[in-house]
Amino acid sequence: IPQILGENIERMSNSKRDRFRADHMGIIFQQFNLVPYLSAIDNVLLPLYFSPTRRQVSGGTQSKIIIEAKRLLDTLGIDSKTLGFQKAATLSIGQQQRVAAARAFIGSPELIIADEPTSSLDEETQTDFLEQLFKQKNATGASLLMVSHNRHITTRFDRIIEIEKICDTSVKKEKTK
Repeated sequence: IPQILGENIERMSNSKRDRFRADHMGIIFQQFNLVPYLSAIDNVLLPLYFSPTRRQVSGGTQSKIIIEAKRLLDTLGIDSKTLGFQKAATLSIGQQQRVAAARAFIGSPELIIADEPTSSLDEETQTDFLEQLFKQKNATGASLLMVSHNRHITTRFDRIIEIEKICDTSVKKEKTK
């Protein structure tokens, strides 16, 4: 039975599954999926509009959640006093990536899912980003599930699962016969 955080997600209705994702998961998309015309701070705050639970954890009131968004941005290397008010479209790729990470962490979800979050970064920036990502993960107690082709980052993880070991390869075997 597929479970996430002890819940059987297959038996949930679509709306309950959506609520579960919003309340318990932060996602760092490969292409970041920031709203280009919103500021960095407003992009970080987006999940809180879909999850009253995460909003409450972040402080509940508008002034407190803004303080939390700024704290996360600063923690992840984005100066909230300057870059926090810039539109996402004007930020560098590395800055957008950090905004996406702050958005995933706001409200302290239990599970962070990251899809190739370092794919567009050079090695030095990648190392710095991963260091900040893991510090934030440890600070919130979240679990981090990351998909990556980069084998150099595997040393940072407690457990590595190669996709070939979890996918049904019977289709591939039939084609090779």
